[in-house]
Amino acid sequence: MTAVVRPAVEADVTSIATICATAYRETYRELLPQGYIDRSVVAFYDADRVAEEISPSPPEWFGYQVIEEDGRVLGAAGGGMLGAGRGELSRVYLESAARGRGLGTALLESVTAQIRAAGGTEMWVSVFLGDRAGIGFYRARGFEPKDTVRAALSRIDDHIVSLRMCRVLS
Repeated sequence: MTAVVRPAVEADVTSIATICATAYRETYRELLPQGYIDRSVVAFYDADRVAEEISPSPPEWFGYQVIEEDGRVLGAAGGGMLGAGRGELSRVYLESAARGRGLGTALLESVTAQIRAAGGTEMWVSVFLGDRAGIGFYRARGFEPKDTVRAALSRIDDHIVSLRMCRVLS
């Protein structure tokens, strides 16, 4: 049983939407307000939105990458370029039972390779402030905290903040 990272195809849409929505809800249920979680899941992980994002539209979006084992998708990731030399990991999610096996790192490295191939010399990621597991995951892979910003879809009354982290690509 070897897990393989590959570009997503149309047949992966339902798996990606389910994995991302479920993982998002599980990961942030103790950290973020339920209304924010619901807004985010609908905005980013609705099957129609995922279907629109299956195909790459470089340089801003390289398309989804999935990791599968025995023909079953266990996780998904995606990213693209922010500008000259600057790439970003936009998302990486795994089924909860698949965590702790290096699969998230494999997805991260797949997106990293795409960013490098596009001329990226640095890679950025946003992590919710207070997400100790997420911040630890990225720190262990060379990302350093740089700044805080209002989180995507956050309203003034939410006060949800993301930590911007960066690593230099060699």
